[in-house]
Amino acid sequence: MEETEEQILKAIQEVRDFLEKNPSEKNPKNKESISQNIRNGFTKVIAPNEPTTTPDDLTSEVLEIAYDHPSEDRKKIQKQYLDQKQAEMMIGELLERYIYSKGQKYGWVFTAECIGAVDFIKRTDNGWTSLQIKNSDNSENSSSKSVRDKTEIMFWFRRYSEQEKITPTLKKNGELSKRSRGYTKFPHIYKKMQESGIYEPFESPQYNWHNFPDEELKEELSEKDFRIYIKNHFTSLD
Repeated sequence: MEETEEQILKAIQEVRDFLEKNPSEKNPKNKESISQNIRNGFTKVIAPNEPTTTPDDLTSEVLEIAYDHPSEDRKKIQKQYLDQKQAEMMIGELLERYIYSKGQKYGWVFTAECIGAVDFIKRTDNGWTSLQIKNSDNSENSSSKSVRDKTEIMFWFRRYSEQEKITPTLKKNGELSKRSRGYTKFPHIYKKMQESGIYEPFESPQYNWHNFPDEELKEELSEKDFRIYIKNHFTSLD
C-alpha cells in the first residue's frame, strides 16, 4: 500500500489498542511484532512471482485422459494453473487494499495478520467493530470460520460462487411476500420489484457489494471500481 507514515502509525496504534481491550493467546502481544506485522502488510509488493512449486504430472495425465486436454499443451496448462492460483491470491490481497483505500476515511483500519479472523477494525462509541472479508462465499475454510463462531466479528465476501434462478413468492392479493427466496439476501432487487410492481423470476447476483456491512462505505464500493483499482495497480508496477 502506498500510504503515509502517519497512516501506518495510526494503524499500529489502533491495533495495539484493540488487542489490549481484546486479548487473545492467538494474537501477538509484543509491540514490536505488531508494528512489524502492520508495516509488512502495508508495504508488501503485490506482483506476479515465478512459481516455486512443481506441478504433479499425474494431474496432467488425468486432464488428458478424462477431459481430452492435448498432451502437447501440458506445460502450458500447468503454467496457467500455477499462474491462476497466484492470481487468485493477489485478488484477495488487493481486495483488502481496495477496501482500505476507500474505508480509511470512515475509520476502518487494516489489521494485517495481527488479529485472528479479522482484517479490519473500526473504533465506535461502544468499543470496536471488527470485520473479516473473503473474495468468495466458498473461500473461507472451516478453521477460519470456527474462530468467528460465537463472536461479533462481521463477515463479508465479494462474490457468490454459484448463481441460481429465483422466482418471487406472491401473496394471494398479488403483493410480494417477504417469504420470497433471497428477500433479505438481495434487498436491492426486491426493492426495485416493489417500486415497479413487476415480480418476474431473476438470476441471483454474481457479486455481493450491496451487502457490505457499512452503509456509508458501501456507497463507494463496486465491482467496476474494484476492477479499475486492480488495473491501475498492475499498470503502476510497469
